Amino acid sequence: MNNNRALLNFFALIIIIGYVIELYAIFKINNYPCEDAFITFRFSRNLAEGAGPVFNPGEHVEGYSNFIWMTAIAGAHKLGLDMASFSRFIGGLCNILTLLLIWYIPCRYFAIRGYGTLFAPLLYVLFLPFHYLATNGLETSAYTFLLLLCTHNVLWAQNRPLPFALSSFGFLLLALTRPEGNLFFAFYIAYIVLRCLFNRESLKPYLPGFFIFIAGYSLFVLWRLSYYHLPLPNTYYAKTASFPLIARAGLGVFTLKGFLTHYPYLVIFLLMFWKAGKLAAEKHAVVPVILFIACGLSFNIFFVGFEWVPFFRHITPLIPLAIILCQLIVCSLWNSVVCSQSKRQRLIWGSIIVFCFVMAGEQFFFDLTLNLRLRDLDSFAYYNQKAFGDWVKKELADKYLLCLGDIGRIAYYSETPTLDLFGLTSREFAELRKTYGAPDLTWLPCSFSFNSYKEKERALLLKLKPEYVMLYNFQLKGSDTYPGSSVGIADHADFKERYAYLGTFNIIPKTTSPSWPKPYNFFDVLDLSSGIFAWIYNGWGYDIYVRKDSPGKRFRFELYPDDRIKNIITY
Repeated sequence: MNNNRALLNFFALIIIIGYVIELYAIFKINNYPCEDAFITFRFSRNLAEGAGPVFNPGEHVEGYSNFIWMTAIAGAHKLGLDMASFSRFIGGLCNILTLLLIWYIPCRYFAIRGYGTLFAPLLYVLFLPFHYLATNGLETSAYTFLLLLCTHNVLWAQNRPLPFALSSFGFLLLALTRPEGNLFFAFYIAYIVLRCLFNRESLKPYLPGFFIFIAGYSLFVLWRLSYYHLPLPNTYYAKTASFPLIARAGLGVFTLKGFLTHYPYLVIFLLMFWKAGKLAAEKHAVVPVILFIACGLSFNIFFVGFEWVPFFRHITPLIPLAIILCQLIVCSLWNSVVCSQSKRQRLIWGSIIVFCFVMAGEQFFFDLTLNLRLRDLDSFAYYNQKAFGDWVKKELADKYLLCLGDIGRIAYYSETPTLDLFGLTSREFAELRKTYGAPDLTWLPCSFSFNSYKEKERALLLKLKPEYVMLYNFQLKGSDTYPGSSVGIADHADFKERYAYLGTFNIIPKTTSPSWPKPYNFFDVLDLSSGIFAWIYNGWGYDIYVRKDSPGKRFRFELYPDDRIKNIITY
């Protein structure tokens, strides 16, 4: 018994050491927060410096969807801390806390003992997206931790009034971190109400918790209405284009299929339920885990739809819960096999479990090599975006309106008034996306385009008349047109009459450039986790135009041989 305990502690120590090394290495590989994080940073900076939670001072548009995260970073900036470093530190801290919870919950609430306690931590360590997303400056790691904390809280509270009231604060934080956090509380309330109706239980113990959550979030909504004059973040209107529900669900299923083909071992573990028989846990204890997974999947399929962001950012927060469920199934199966099956059966099921962990290790290696390629791309993009943003701040100051699609790093460093072509911080373009943003679909042959939307986009752009316009010059493999791209705008006579071409620089290098990342372990096939590698023809950059009647400076780019910006020359 003592030898088994010592061996168990040894393996646990190996997992912890491996995790520490891994987390340190991932943070060293990924040096900068991602593009989208700088959108939040600009809101946070303006809030900390007295302009309010706005992107452009004076324009009350809620172009973020992470209120708690944004205000926390604003507080750090107010205290003199670097926002990028602070966001990455909190991401790493939440990553560690998630590991502790994923280790603790099965032991505390599901009576997992022995070597079974190592199952969830080991899978957590081998699932690289957790650790990659902790480095990118976004709220994903905090959101993942809060979702797991809420699961812990409802398992701890059960039907006790005071503990459930305290657990409702966790749900409130979850909802203020991401708007879809409301859905998890709503799903759990629905479950409680149905359980009370069918089992004739009293709702009274839960009422204080209901009141705390509803009152707290209602106050936030009232503030949002008074400040932004909209019930939902502007990002909702920009991202919920007029796709039919069935089309959005189809894209959501396609994205989920892409995720499952990358991590099939999770499916294999879950399918073991049919052989495991009764789970090694009481039925009511497992319900919150399954309920929250179902809630998150429903949101991802019917609302998010298609997700190209590397490593499936919107699905990842559900995976700790899925890992815990896999652990319960595998431990139940193993207990059943050990107690009643032959040595041959134990060997078969043990081999399947080991094979799944080998698959997890293999996918970890693939994800790591993809991360190295993303590191190279992001280094190139960050250099050019910061170089241009710094130049704009110095030469154009805040006199001119800059219109572009990626409003992260360039807008953050330039500090100029910015018009967002995608609508995150622009109410006009958000309304355009919501009303006309669905693509034109052709079934035979199967293809899509945004030709109808581009007409509306160009008309609105010419109406708003920004001094400088930056349009994407890449082409997708699936469509000739794309929101924010030059195709469908720059090639029309009405745009040419009013705007003159200035120059071009890339944020994704051409495949022929020395800056194109080394092919560590990559095959050029349609790969949802790699996104930009598979979907663009060659390079991704900006064509820049100036309004002909604008007094703004004219300039051109001088580039190094590797396509990095060497100099920006005015004339």
